[in-house]
Amino acid sequence: MVRPEQQYQKIKEVGAVVGFILKTLKNEIRPGICGKDLEKMAQQLMKEKRVKSSTLGYKGFPSYICISLNEELTHGIPDERIFRAGDLVSLDVACYKKDIRGAIHHADAALTTIVPGEKKQNYEKKQNLLNVTKGALQEAIAQIKPGVVITTQDIGAIIENYVHAQGYYVIKEYGGHGIGYLMHQEPFIPNYKIPKEISVEILPDTAICIEPLVQIGDAKIKLSTNRWTVISDNQRLNAHFEHTIWLGSKKTEILTNYDE
Repeated sequence: MVRPEQQYQKIKEVGAVVGFILKTLKNEIRPGICGKDLEKMAQQLMKEKRVKSSTLGYKGFPSYICISLNEELTHGIPDERIFRAGDLVSLDVACYKKDIRGAIHHADAALTTIVPGEKKQNYEKKQNLLNVTKGALQEAIAQIKPGVVITTQDIGAIIENYVHAQGYYVIKEYGGHGIGYLMHQEPFIPNYKIPKEISVEILPDTAICIEPLVQIGDAKIKLSTNRWTVISDNQRLNAHFEHTIWLGSKKTEILTNYDE
């Protein structure tokens, strides 16, 4: 059995790669390229960094990464649609690596950005959506401290209160999750305050993904015809940010930092 400190080091190693890939892809986004272009870049970076895609083949998912545009919320399949100035592009990257014992360690993160060239008035509206979504993630992470009991209800309430105070809506059907030996593990990390009876405590020396998904106007969603991509039911814009977090006994650490 891998000890917590060993698992931490392995997830941290993969998380650094995930953060690097996201940062690299974000810097490549511009009018005229498409999701397939970014997927090819991600595939090459994974090969160079000696990690594998966690999403490729997961329950039949056909791509190395997820790319969602504008009214698409999450689980978008990279395709040939050309990015235009002002498009919202959400990137979700998850990777894994095996250790010498054969144990698999995953890390997962996401961000949303705006394709350069948008008019100022429209840009500010979209950028505010991004700021609120990322701010909710940062607020939740800031409240997780060693020695302080925190539950999935607490995290959900922090995110929901922050987002609603800014006039936006959280998506309740999707959220964060435990991570480690599997990409998706218990517990589910909600973006809203769940009932106390189904809430669980986040234990020390574990990894979780906190994953605010936020929408303008309402929180109505549906599944697209490809049976994967989650989209707004009313053509609303969405934003999506995520980090893999290690809840250590001495500190809380972001393992997928893409802002450095």
